[in-house]
Amino acid sequence: MKKALVFDPYIDTLGGGERYVLSFCLGLIKYGYQVDLAWKDTEDLKSAEKRFGFDLSKINVDKKAYSLCAGKSSILERYDLTTDYDLVFWVSDGSLPLLFSKNNLVHFQVPFVRLGGNFLANLIKSSMVHQYIYNSEFTRKIIERSLPKDKGTVLYPPIDIEQFKPGKKEKIILSVSRFDSPSHSKRQDVLIRAFRELLPSAKGYKLIVTGGLKGSKSVVTPLVKLAQGLPVEIIINPDFNKLKQLYSHAKIFWHAAGYGIDDEREPEKVEHFGMTTVEAMSAGCVPIVIAKGGQKEIVSKGNGLLFEDIPNLVDQTKKIIHDNELAESFSKSAVKRAGKYSFSNFVKQINNLL
Repeated sequence: MKKALVFDPYIDTLGGGERYVLSFCLGLIKYGYQVDLAWKDTEDLKSAEKRFGFDLSKINVDKKAYSLCAGKSSILERYDLTTDYDLVFWVSDGSLPLLFSKNNLVHFQVPFVRLGGNFLANLIKSSMVHQYIYNSEFTRKIIERSLPKDKGTVLYPPIDIEQFKPGKKEKIILSVSRFDSPSHSKRQDVLIRAFRELLPSAKGYKLIVTGGLKGSKSVVTPLVKLAQGLPVEIIINPDFNKLKQLYSHAKIFWHAAGYGIDDEREPEKVEHFGMTTVEAMSAGCVPIVIAKGGQKEIVSKGNGLLFEDIPNLVDQTKKIIHDNELAESFSKSAVKRAGKYSFSNFVKQINNLL
């Protein structure tokens, strides 16, 4: 049996990027690989199973490999570790690793403007990499300012679209994103302010803001204060079944990560792809998302709307609220568009990397 080593230094954050990495693990298993995840304990995998609805029982957690990948290790130690594998899948933290397996894949989830390390060292490390994998064309465009273009490929995040189904739509605007994202703010505050302006034209509507939270609940306190007096519900760490229910009944989906950011100058501060946007679309929500980063690759004419600022978001939302025929058309197109990012398509594309 072929062996694969997977290293992601952010597994315990349980965000969209970690869903991507664990999906890649499951794809490797489908192709007959034994998968060792370089990580420090098994409890985070149990949490991931609950969060993402995955069966991760076939993934082996290797604590020793984690200490060699996450900490300082000599070239000899790294050589001994990685030559034992047919494939290494490594999530970059903004630097390049030194890898020696038969097939070294380095994955970028964040569009780093600059890579860490000196030029000569990176040149040597890059020569050992077989493929650079990007989660969007947006990320690829930024990273390839520093890396060879002939080794790059975009592998969009997989969305288990079969899990998300349109239900009876209610007067709900939904936002799903981490409350304490380590890389960039999701700007739920912008959405609450926009909803306050929209409400006079949106009788009977409520805004539900939900997502994961790993650290202190104090992060959410400013949002609670901002939402006082409004029909706004804040849900922390919903389980997968609850999330499916919310998507199913929501009519509109909002996302504002990167609000006020120049995505050419500070690309790491905007949404690099937008997995929750696709999840919402697969459940028939009409996406109205910020026109920055990877969101522009997902939402296009006919399947959703883009916005630039709060007044624009309010105006775009009014179009959907007050035109049922338009809303229905966008909803159907959104479901169709989401099919491009299915888990089955993701797994098929993994085969091209093996």
